[in-house]
Amino acid sequence: MNIKHYEYFVAPNHLDYEFYSDGPKAKVKKRVRFTLAFSNGIPYYNLGFGDWNEDKLRIDDLVVTNNEDAERVLATVALTVVDFTDNFPDALVYIEGSTPSRTRRYQMGINKFRTEIEADFEIFGLFKDFGWEEFEPEKNYVAFIGKRKINTFTPQRKEI
Repeated sequence: MNIKHYEYFVAPNHLDYEFYSDGPKAKVKKRVRFTLAFSNGIPYYNLGFGDWNEDKLRIDDLVVTNNEDAERVLATVALTVVDFTDNFPDALVYIEGSTPSRTRRYQMGINKFRTEIEADFEIFGLFKDFGWEEFEPEKNYVAFIGKRKINTFTPQRKEI
């Protein structure tokens, strides 16, 4: 993905990431956290993301920053997913916005960079009443799940 992003900092366990959104409103600390969860015995990691609330010491995923850098922020979050799956290549990563409009914004980002994303990830969308299916750009989903593709690189061998 050839798009501007912010430098981020990562915890040694590769579950927590931090960066700063720097725009006309303010310099805002953002956090991304990957939390292990289970559905029907299947492990996955929920991607939590938002502004860091220093008073409550938690991620606030409902605040509206309006710092005019949404694409750069989402590109940074996407890079944390790449780093996370570099360290946990078999992990399923679940993404859902805290509001329907945020989920829609994530879908627009997936659509815009679909070619680049699908080079490395399998992406699935969730229909509210119908379950998971392979991601299709013209459909509206309530959540997404992604998995890093298996490395299919095979070195070229020279015959002797």
